[in-house]
Amino acid sequence: MRTLTEKAYLCIKEGIVRGEIEEGVFLTEKEIMKRYRIGRTPFREACNRLHHEHLLEVVPRRGYLVPQMSLQEVRDLFELRVLVEGAVAELAAIRANAREIDELARLADQSLPPGVSRRGNNDRAEVNANFHLHLATMAHNGELLRLESSVLERTRRLAYNVARSISAHGQELSLQSLHRPIVDAVRRRDRAAARRAVIHDIQQAQTILVGLAGDALEVPDGAPTGPDSKSKSEQSRNAFGSGDA
Repeated sequence: MRTLTEKAYLCIKEGIVRGEIEEGVFLTEKEIMKRYRIGRTPFREACNRLHHEHLLEVVPRRGYLVPQMSLQEVRDLFELRVLVEGAVAELAAIRANAREIDELARLADQSLPPGVSRRGNNDRAEVNANFHLHLATMAHNGELLRLESSVLERTRRLAYNVARSISAHGQELSLQSLHRPIVDAVRRRDRAAARRAVIHDIQQAQTILVGLAGDALEVPDGAPTGPDSKSKSEQSRNAFGSGDA
């Protein structure tokens, strides 16, 4: 059975990732304890753990803050995904067994078309994360799997943040059209093709999420402000270049 602290940790973490606990606000101890039915000690221990994972910030005499993601952090996140998942795809093409590849194909076929609701366990963000996490298991490298799990959690949080702020219907590609080429390349044991396919997938997500984010993301420290400064959407496009990560 999960400990009370583990339960508190998972509940608060999922609340932050899904945006049920909004960015830029302080956690209210009584409210969180009532919402998730957890005690004071598990709450504080869970918050300390989430602080070490950079999902919460500690502000003296104020408490725990849910930090906003800056454009710089988002750019860093996608650059990391290209590096990590490119290596994961290559290793999967070498090491994955037939059963694992069949499961990856099943997950690819579950991919949702554009415009499907982002709420619930079967929404687009969850389906996408499950596919990429299974691909990471196929590399048979524990360190890469742990790193990929952390990266996917932050990507999922960004996807929920954007979807909550902006209606993205009709502006997304089918996940199946992005995931199937990855499956096919891995099945052929084509390392280079697997790497290219997964990087293409990541770059499409980068272009869509950052392009739609606009005012949903804060401007990095030091960015110009005032009437002569560029809009946030323009800054996001410049920060990510032309899509080549």
